[in-house]
Amino acid sequence: MIASLSVVAIVAFAGCADDPRGETSDKIDNEYSICYAFTASDEVLEMDENTSLKDYMDALKEGGKLDFNGSESDYGFYVTEILGVGSVYVSSTENSYAGYDWYVYTTLTTLDGVIYSSDETFVFNGLTLYKSAYGVSGLPCVDGESYAFVYQYAETTW
Repeated sequence: MIASLSVVAIVAFAGCADDPRGETSDKIDNEYSICYAFTASDEVLEMDENTSLKDYMDALKEGGKLDFNGSESDYGFYVTEILGVGSVYVSSTENSYAGYDWYVYTTLTTLDGVIYSSDETFVFNGLTLYKSAYGVSGLPCVDGESYAFVYQYAETTW
């Protein structure tokens, strides 16, 4: 069943790779697929110290440059779909989850003494991005920093 879900995800990205609205690619390596990446700019949204990545995403959406869906939760906004590619549930138990979901990677590692990213990285177009430790509504959006939405298979236990 997991193999067939992998094929669905790769096929879904075939259309995304040609999307004219952003810098996109269908495959980074065997583990990561990226659908949308950008460098934040005041040309899209005038940012200040309170601007979140979610605020910037909303501005991109209003400008027709990013299509996404999600929902609010106790932990902030949860992205469930970007450019028509949605989360895929594989399995779950009372204390585990497995599936394909959207993750944020960024060049923003620390700001004002706060660590915003983990050590997990990948390189996209020669730029090293770090997996965010925050969701889109808790991650600052900073002019000149780069952000990528990565569709990734993960297994989590708690």
